[in-house]
Amino acid sequence: MRLIKKRKTMLITMTICLALLLLLSQFAFASDGVRLSASSETGAVDDEVTVTISIENALNTEGGQFDLSFDSDVVAPVSAARGGFVPDVSGNLFDYNLDLADGQLRVIWVTAEGSDAGSGTVGTIVFEIVDEGETNLNFSNIVISPDDVDVAAPSSGKITSEDPVDELKKAIDDANAAIAALPAVEDLTLADKADVQRARDLVDEAKDLGAEDADFDDLAKLEDAEKKIAKLEAIKAADDAILALPSVDILTLDDKPAVVAARALVDRAKTEHGAVDADFLYLDRLRAAENRIKELEGLVPTPPTGMMHYLLPLGMLILLAGLVFYVKRGYPASR
Repeated sequence: MRLIKKRKTMLITMTICLALLLLLSQFAFASDGVRLSASSETGAVDDEVTVTISIENALNTEGGQFDLSFDSDVVAPVSAARGGFVPDVSGNLFDYNLDLADGQLRVIWVTAEGSDAGSGTVGTIVFEIVDEGETNLNFSNIVISPDDVDVAAPSSGKITSEDPVDELKKAIDDANAAIAALPAVEDLTLADKADVQRARDLVDEAKDLGAEDADFDDLAKLEDAEKKIAKLEAIKAADDAILALPSVDILTLDDKPAVVAARALVDRAKTEHGAVDADFLYLDRLRAAENRIKELEGLVPTPPTGMMHYLLPLGMLILLAGLVFYVKRGYPASR
């Protein structure tokens, strides 16, 4: 009795194993068959998207057909076109019926001499997205010629409708974010110039799309930042021009135009941008250069350079000489 049970158990085990092998072999065989697949696409309502129908393991096949189902409340087929797998040569055919049924279309193709490619694009189908939502693209009624060709399970595609991008809102949001990211005006340096310019560019782009000043959260901050950058640039231009002047001890009258130009830049920074003397790093150097030019022209300079520069020590010498003279004249009388 025990031996009989053991034999039954072995028989059942072998039967299950054989069934599994047959199932796996069929699956493996089917996976090597001709396989159709549809791409997945995304777009906004009223957009047109192009779905690609691909084929694999199709060497020497002579044609085929399939039906493709979709949700007609979400998409509507517009057109179809042959792909590279079905060359436009004599004897070949690519045809379609986009109105086969509600939510269903059919594609037919023929490669009369047999396909010389194992895979490729059978064709493309253009769909218009008519409403928000999502639809699968499912294959059915697949026929591949010749009849003895094995067909693998197809891969469905999908079309997804996404919310359209509000370009104006995005442009305004980007501009506001760029302005908010700028440092406080009192902390701005010339290193921030590019960020200030980018913020202005984003504001202008938003305005081109229809934005108005009221759409921006802190436009005054951007305007103040632009004024600060302009002021810093004017101050730097003046300082650079002053620093480029020769030192006072080698200055000549030929340098007068450069000295005058440096002073003009200082004056412009003051009058146009509100700069003050303390904003300039090399203003004393400019004053010294201006006085030296006056000396060279025979004019009376102003302190701290030129002949007036020597008035204090000269005065001290005169006072000292007077003191000595007084002491000498007064000494005999004291005796």
